[in-house]
Amino acid sequence: MSQRKHVPYDIIITILPKLPIKSIVRFRCVCKLWDSTITSSAFISTHLSNNNNNNVSDHGYLIHMPNVITKEATYSSSSSSSSLSNPVCMVACDPKFNKISEYRISSDFSREGSCNIVGSCNGVLCLADSAWNPTYLWNPSIRKFKSLPCLSKYQWVSAGFAYQSETNDYKVIKIYSTSEPYIERHAELQAEVYTLSSDEWRRVGIPLNLLRLIYPTSCSSDTFVSGALHWVAWIKEDFGSRSRKILSFDVNNEKFGEIAIPYGGKIHPQILAVIKENLAFISSEFCYASGIRYGIWVMGEYGVCESWNKLFTLRLGDFEFIIGCTRHGEVIVRKNAKTKSDAELQRGIDFVVVIIDPVTLNEKELIVPHFPTKATTFVESLVLLDDNPDKKIS
Repeated sequence: MSQRKHVPYDIIITILPKLPIKSIVRFRCVCKLWDSTITSSAFISTHLSNNNNNNVSDHGYLIHMPNVITKEATYSSSSSSSSLSNPVCMVACDPKFNKISEYRISSDFSREGSCNIVGSCNGVLCLADSAWNPTYLWNPSIRKFKSLPCLSKYQWVSAGFAYQSETNDYKVIKIYSTSEPYIERHAELQAEVYTLSSDEWRRVGIPLNLLRLIYPTSCSSDTFVSGALHWVAWIKEDFGSRSRKILSFDVNNEKFGEIAIPYGGKIHPQILAVIKENLAFISSEFCYASGIRYGIWVMGEYGVCESWNKLFTLRLGDFEFIIGCTRHGEVIVRKNAKTKSDAELQRGIDFVVVIIDPVTLNEKELIVPHFPTKATTFVESLVLLDDNPDKKIS
């Protein structure tokens, strides 16, 4: 009888993190040792690091969520992914936007009302409805989610989702108004932070107590860069004047700060973005007969106002609006469709999504059957796999 060959454990744990997500999840069933290894925080971090450092790995940019998720929709047996009866979260995976991956939304999200993508970080999406109760963390790659505890039922103004690298933890921040309804002149803005490791919300102070308005950026690119989240805000200055600035929140020390906008805030940022790991914004600068001129600005050295640099200007005509930017600086734009095929007419699609190269200004049309509600990065990961209380979505 031939002796069965044995693969040393140290070789196994070297190979496993380099495998695809589906294979790794299946290998949990091999034995208890493999299961405990795969679900350990160290293994999950190693796998994520491999994916982030792999230049050919599938990093997504466009994520689509239906505006409304109902119990009837999630339980429907329809196979058509283009209708609400079978809602999906769609991700354009590769850097060329040629590969589309679809992730089915579970019936566990069956709540009447809208569902907003707060942010995307390391393969995890933060989802919330307009009332913020409940709020979810969802990893569609491993079909796992976590329902966050309920929090103060004040009217939320804006939010963010970030990764704290110093402690290998995740945080959700909600900025809300204590006045009902939210009125700029009478609003008192406060903040609460949720930490995944403690599974609790905590109130954090906003020392900029004269802050009056925060522009929600839930439909723009994620603005988590240099360890901080960012929003566009109005700050009241001395003698009753106010200026437009960028509000920052450092996820490590949990402190708010402000970053000046070029030309004393006279530029009007519309979308905050991250371009090549630098804080950036897209501003509307000038209206003309056939459209609007947009400027793309990048902060070369984080926190230094003098390092703001205008990279280029785009003139867009028959567009509706800019969705966001890729991490390489291409601009994603929604335009009105000039010609429509029979299939598009049948589905009621009246737009096209294009990606514009900032250097050559060449356009490439993206074949996406739904309008993307969030332009952000996405990479498959095992994050949340080690969180035992979570439920698995089947």
